[in-house]
Amino acid sequence: MLGVDFKGRLGNQMFTYAFARRLIEVYGEQEMKANFKRCGDGEQMSWGDSLRHFNVWPYTTVAYDLPLNHGTLTQRFLYLMYMACCKMPFVRRNDALLSRMERKLRQYGFHFTGAADAGYIPENVSGNVFVRGYFQDRRFFDDIRPILLREFTPKLPPIDHNSQLYRAIAQPNSVCVSVRRGDYLSEEYKKDFYVCTPDYYQKAIDMICQQVSDPVFIFFSDDIQWVRNHMSVPGFPCFYERGDDPVWETLRLMSSCHHFIISNSTFAWWAQYLGDRKDKMVICPSRWFANPEWHSNLINDHFLFV
Repeated sequence: MLGVDFKGRLGNQMFTYAFARRLIEVYGEQEMKANFKRCGDGEQMSWGDSLRHFNVWPYTTVAYDLPLNHGTLTQRFLYLMYMACCKMPFVRRNDALLSRMERKLRQYGFHFTGAADAGYIPENVSGNVFVRGYFQDRRFFDDIRPILLREFTPKLPPIDHNSQLYRAIAQPNSVCVSVRRGDYLSEEYKKDFYVCTPDYYQKAIDMICQQVSDPVFIFFSDDIQWVRNHMSVPGFPCFYERGDDPVWETLRLMSSCHHFIISNSTFAWWAQYLGDRKDKMVICPSRWFANPEWHSNLINDHFLFV
């Protein structure tokens, strides 16, 4: 059995699933049990299971702690020791110690993203396998990209009211412009995440206009009215998503574009990753986090930076 703990919204869930899906390719067909963690109170509590809308590997949703219910005696002991240590302040601040503990756990079927060798998969594991973390690095799953392209397709057909938008996206040089605002503007998020400025988008749009013939710009945002009021490209066709589409429809619309101007968002990252044009341009902010010294593995070498 493969037990997977999911946390966050769709973009984060997709990273966790992608690595878990790679484990299935390594270990063979597995029964998957999934626990969808909540990330906070209020609106965040409604994030829930977003993967159910896609053609992914079948899984059973459970509401209990997976290692404690499906682990061997040794797995349960190691897991409880690790969880207890993680509550100790001096352990939480010691990345090297945490990494050593997680490498030991990996030998017994646990996969966490904290350790330096998080992508390493032991050939033989005694007991069930458990996954927890985001695994936000394409190296963890890039070798199964064809599988992910197939499985991250929505179960439902395109929504009728987006027919005009799909026609615009079908143009030879459609450009997905992803504008993340919403929670990123809150004080809680500002301390961790960089907020892409209007100057970033203007420079990225100028780069597209210089290198792409007859671009068609398609804007997506969690604050689409603000985008309508403040962002346009004079002389070029511009279209705007309604802003109330379900997340699976928005991802399909975005990933169907030819080129991409992305924000520092996991959802926007997946949109460009699922885009299958070999000559696509992907423009990305040169920093992902509020602290410019923090590095993100989501900034890939083939991206163009602004």
